[in-house]
Amino acid sequence: MVNSTLLQILASREDLSDYLFHFTRGKKAFETLEKILNDGKLKDIYERGCLCFTEAPLTTLYNMFQIFERYDNPMYAPYGIGLKKKSLYIKGCRPVIYGTKEDFETFPEQLQWRCEEYMPDAKDYSWLREWRIKSESYDIPKECIVITKTENEQSLLMKDTGDDFDFDGDIEDGEYHGYVTGSFQRIYRGVSMENIQKVCTFSKAELEKILSNQKVGDVEERNLGWF
Repeated sequence: MVNSTLLQILASREDLSDYLFHFTRGKKAFETLEKILNDGKLKDIYERGCLCFTEAPLTTLYNMFQIFERYDNPMYAPYGIGLKKKSLYIKGCRPVIYGTKEDFETFPEQLQWRCEEYMPDAKDYSWLREWRIKSESYDIPKECIVITKTENEQSLLMKDTGDDFDFDGDIEDGEYHGYVTGSFQRIYRGVSMENIQKVCTFSKAELEKILSNQKVGDVEERNLGWF
């Protein structure tokens, strides 16, 4: 059983997430996300023998996606799904092991699917904070969360209930302005990077600025009380 202190520590760490995220890529990343949701499952389309996720929290990813948007065919795009880390772990999902080829030669065959070569300044995918599950497909549970770039795209993923449209209007300045309304149902919970940007107010640059104003050995005076 997890003790209360550990739960408090986990809750206080903004760099940790309860979810693992699978993002789509390329020019048609949104369409790929729609297909995943329509199929109801993730598929190993690259035939790697596993499905890949990142444990990086959403609040740390906005700036990364800004970099990828400079490219016509981005490695990752701000469209994906988030699944509970605990549920995936129970199903066999595990964190990637980063190391050298020499390291991996000492590992048993049944661990090789988790290995990713790491060479500082040469080959470094550790920023992915990757987890993998050894499976060709994975059914998406209803409790997943859906990530899109914009709030409007969240609306586009809602389902038309099939109810009749309502037509109405208002008269303003002597002119009639008509409008039509319809009913749409939320199929999945979701969040847009557009909204996430609004809460990403503390960057590493800001942290560095604070630290640069501090020097080891600095002396400050404090009021220790009154007498």
